[in-house]
Amino acid sequence: MAKKPEAVDNLLEALVWMRRKAKKHEPVDDLIDALMKMRRKATRKARKATRKARKAKKKAVKLGKAKKKTANRERTVKKRKLSKQTVNKRTTNKRR
Repeated sequence: MAKKPEAVDNLLEALVWMRRKAKKHEPVDDLIDALMKMRRKATRKARKATRKARKAKKKAVKLGKAKKKTANRERTVKKRKLSKQTVNKRTTNKRR
């Protein structure tokens, strides 16, 4: 599935198009550079925030303050029952 283009991507494409059409590239180049710098800074900040959150959760789980995410028990019980049934079917077929 294709990733939905963000507003920043559209703006960058427009600036690159403007650069191709412009006779003096310097002002457009400065805009492109500034936009790329802002984008890098934002991704770095987001990455740092997710790391901090992950680290804090891990620490909380270790200290026993937060629960670790567990699987849906009903689903796992159903799977166990199914697997036992299939094993029983296989053994009964061999005896015949």
